Amino acid sequence: MTKLKYAVLMLTLFVPMSLLAQGGGPGGPGEGQQHGGRAMPSVDEQLDHLSQKLNLTDAQKPQIKAILQDQHDQMKRVMDSSSGPSEENRSKMRDIHEAAASKIRAVLTEEQKAKFDKMQDQHRKHMDEGHGDQGAPPPPPPQ
Repeated sequence: MTKLKYAVLMLTLFVPMSLLAQGGGPGGPGEGQQHGGRAMPSVDEQLDHLSQKLNLTDAQKPQIKAILQDQHDQMKRVMDSSSGPSEENRSKMRDIHEAAASKIRAVLTEEQKAKFDKMQDQHRKHMDEGHGDQGAPPPPPPQ
């Protein structure tokens, strides 16, 4: 069950970044458009997951929703203006994600920041292992 929760969290927080690597473009919020066999979560779905994981207050939710919406819009523009995945586009997406994460972090309490930082570290490790890049070779089969 923990692996399922982790997978949902990764999709929720970082799907826009991995979509570029998959060559897909986002749909609008709530569209649930398919990309690489996965539905892209809406801004509201992302907010719900963050709210559950970080125990966001009612005052934090609209602030974080605005940040997520801005991130979504910026990433959509990058994907719409590109003809496919490229290192330049991945870099732009990474920059957009990092800026949004920094803005989200600024809204959080110290306890929430610690949880958020741990989530970010897990995501980076996951991406470094090649799980977020469709161009990476598949992992070797288990022995």
